Amino acid sequence: MRFSIFRICRSQLKTAMGILVVLLAIFSYAPEVLAVEVGYDDPEGNRATAVGAQEGEAPQETPENIVIVIDPGHGGDQEGGMYDAFVEKEMTLITAKAMKEELEQYEGVTVYLTREDDRKMSLEDRVAYAKEKNADMLFCLHYNLSKDHNTLFGAECWVSAFDKYYSEGYSFADIEIKALEELGLYSRGIKTRLNDDGDDYYGIIRHAREQDLTCVLIEHCHMDHGNDRPFCEGRKQWEAFGRLDADCAAKYFHLRSEKLGTDYRDYQTLNVPIPQGVMRPDTTEPDVCMIEVTDQEQDTGMITVSLAAADYDSGMLYYDYSYDGGETFSARYAWADKAADTITFTMQAPPHIIPQIVVRGYNGYDLYTVSNPVTLPSMDYKTEEEIAAELAETEALEAAARAEEAKKLQELDADQKNYVEIRRKQTEDASYTPTVGDFLKICLLCALIVVGAALSAAVFLKSRRMRKRHKKRRKRKK
Repeated sequence: MRFSIFRICRSQLKTAMGILVVLLAIFSYAPEVLAVEVGYDDPEGNRATAVGAQEGEAPQETPENIVIVIDPGHGGDQEGGMYDAFVEKEMTLITAKAMKEELEQYEGVTVYLTREDDRKMSLEDRVAYAKEKNADMLFCLHYNLSKDHNTLFGAECWVSAFDKYYSEGYSFADIEIKALEELGLYSRGIKTRLNDDGDDYYGIIRHAREQDLTCVLIEHCHMDHGNDRPFCEGRKQWEAFGRLDADCAAKYFHLRSEKLGTDYRDYQTLNVPIPQGVMRPDTTEPDVCMIEVTDQEQDTGMITVSLAAADYDSGMLYYDYSYDGGETFSARYAWADKAADTITFTMQAPPHIIPQIVVRGYNGYDLYTVSNPVTLPSMDYKTEEEIAAELAETEALEAAARAEEAKKLQELDADQKNYVEIRRKQTEDASYTPTVGDFLKICLLCALIVVGAALSAAVFLKSRRMRKRHKKRRKRKK
């Protein structure tokens, strides 16, 4: 019995030891298993994965003094973007000065500007200045606009596609983009771009990497789009961008400020592993873009569309739609939930047409895929303008009828007034009472008439007697 119990205990002990070994093996590989993956392309163009990018790791100890160089984009005869009264070189300088002023309130940091006035500087000179100051990072500030204007909107950050310059730049840009999103701007993402030689496209980033310096180019917003204009209308908002940039830099470098009452020494930054290849931009259209019409209101023209689209490299960014089979398209709209592959939106088709719905889905690099077309029954409804026109026509007819009625009333009123005037005169004549003077006037008039009649009769009689006498004389002569 004792032997049997001993054998059972020994068997259970072996099982427990085996489980312990398995657990140790799992935990020894846990960092790689649990890490957030960051994709990159190796030199041969194959998609690879770098592990270890995760948020929440203990920050590295901050150096005794951090050197930050801020580059206000453009200057001199290089105005940069110009739209309405906005000139990019002026906006970036104001933003850079505000960023410098804010950062200088933190301990253990020295801040420089590549230019403090309106002057032209080459990209090489800007990077050389930052290298001369032994900068820990170079921040290049810009404002954006679209080629055709009022097309694209949102904020974005550009970083190097290579080595630690990608890793460090992406880690800061992650903080910056989140802050701009919290401000209310739409995120266009953190991106790389290559030129025809396979090198970093943006010169300031390329020259910085050549000088062993990490550079992040910040495009704060699009000055020519209605979505972004409320964020960059004037100097106060440009300065607010600078303070936001400074706050993000302070978080990245784990700075503290007694003046501001801010301590970022324990701030958790995103740990992005150094890629083993080139972090190439996405050059392909979205993988999927399909639509389904889920509702159609014939009396209003409202159409509800379910859009399913996905891009497995850079994600979905915008969509636009057409009701005439792709002849014309709407403005671009933000992809409401970037974590979702399917979204629902409503559109209004014009009246008196047969709608042919087509949607374009755009990825993070503004490349699009056209959806399947959907043809719907004719939308024969009246628009608000047509209803308003009909109402206006009805009101015009009613007004004309009222005017005609008023005219008739005026004519009737005129006739009535004439009738009343005649009756008034008749009444006045009927109610007249003669006076003594009137009686005497009548008597005098009658006397004159009698006298006149008597004289006339006397003249007549005399003339008659004269004719008789003349007649007798003629007879006597015969």
